[in-house]
Amino acid sequence: MELTGTHLRYLLHMYEMSKRENEMRLTEIAKVLQVKKASVARIVSVFREKELVNQEHYGKVHMTEHGKQVAEMYYRRISGVADCLMQTGLFLTRQQALHAACTLLPELPEACVE
Repeated sequence: MELTGTHLRYLLHMYEMSKRENEMRLTEIAKVLQVKKASVARIVSVFREKELVNQEHYGKVHMTEHGKQVAEMYYRRISGVADCLMQTGLFLTRQQALHAACTLLPELPEACVE
């Protein structure tokens, strides 16, 4: 499944939110990510097409089981890349390393991160 760094950031934040509450509103997601609601709506549309989320008509968003599995897989991969980045001597916080890993991961050959 082809996801961009931006998709990964949204997916992981939404996954973390879904652990606390089963359903999310676009405005809640936008607030957590510090983006506009329209940006969240576009990404949620992509995620619906990929069957990562379900959305009630003009309403709440729910992660699908498939979406949770994909998010968990990417989280493991992103964490591994972030760990490597932190061991390079770069002065990165964990959050900065995770953000950088989301950007870097889609550019790496799949065999590198399995």
